[in-house]
Amino acid sequence: MAISIVEAGIWAGCKYRNSSDGKEAGFMIGGRVNKIVPAGQGLTVVLGGCGFIGSHLCRSLVQDGHRVRVFDKTDAERNLIRDIMSKIEVVEGDAVRPDDVMAALDGAETAIYLVHTTVPGSSMADPSYDVESNVAASVRWLSRLEQTSVRKIVFVSSGGTVYGIPQRNPIDEQHPTDPISSYGITKLAIEKYVAMYATAAGIEYLILRPSNVYGEGQRLQIGQGVIGVLVDRALRGQELEVWGTGDSLRDYIYIADFIGAVRALLTYTGSHRIFNVSGGKGHSLKDILQILRHQLGGLPDIRYKPARGFDVPANVLDASLLRAEVGWEPRVPLEEGVERVIQWLKKA
Repeated sequence: MAISIVEAGIWAGCKYRNSSDGKEAGFMIGGRVNKIVPAGQGLTVVLGGCGFIGSHLCRSLVQDGHRVRVFDKTDAERNLIRDIMSKIEVVEGDAVRPDDVMAALDGAETAIYLVHTTVPGSSMADPSYDVESNVAASVRWLSRLEQTSVRKIVFVSSGGTVYGIPQRNPIDEQHPTDPISSYGITKLAIEKYVAMYATAAGIEYLILRPSNVYGEGQRLQIGQGVIGVLVDRALRGQELEVWGTGDSLRDYIYIADFIGAVRALLTYTGSHRIFNVSGGKGHSLKDILQILRHQLGGLPDIRYKPARGFDVPANVLDASLLRAEVGWEPRVPLEEGVERVIQWLKKA
């Protein structure tokens, strides 16, 4: 069915874009667009759906037959969701304005929260911005969660940063949380507020703590994802930069495997609330470089820079709880995932 995206209305400064094929799709009450939600078809809202993880998730949800609404900034790039724009709704706004988020959640059954304005490096450059734009912004709309129709909220946190320096590897969900970066601190704080407000409102919630998610569509211009950044620079023949000795261990998970975990947990009804999502194997940056050298037939010069104080020496997550509860398993080995990133960037 051919569907075009047209602007349908404005509520609290938030533009609402509604899919329409010429048939009646909603109705106006007091300047607010109310969607008609067919019986038995719950609406899933992806907050931050235009980004790397969000775009892959939305595409998967659409393929599974879900009704999907995306919330993202007005100036957010649409390139990653262009192929599914005819099958989703898009609400434009800013997560720092609670009325915008509330508009996006109107009529929703499930909310998946991906919005975060920083990465670990940028969070340390301006921690006050990190706190204001992420923690404070989240609290403003989470405090109104009970006013929504949402019955389940999924927050994507950061298994790579919330635990801090590991006391043991692999790290399970019971490991102490002592983050050493502002990014990890704000992610952990939002976890707590999601749990507090969801519990108070009688809403089911899940916290996902992924390891280092990588794959096609990462925002390389902001340094998102070391694998993508290294591949991009190597293909351009640019010098590669490595922080520290390259011996630090990280746990990498391909984007499709992470999305598979999210899909499995959307129907989860068990008692656990926090899940690590990971490949479960540690790889050093030297390992990554060796894989790239083999697949590309060589590498540009490598420059080793001083280690950053907020980088933990090792982070390998234990996802056995997730496996036990929903039967999920990662399927894409690192070498295959890296090759997919290479092919994506060659075509970009």
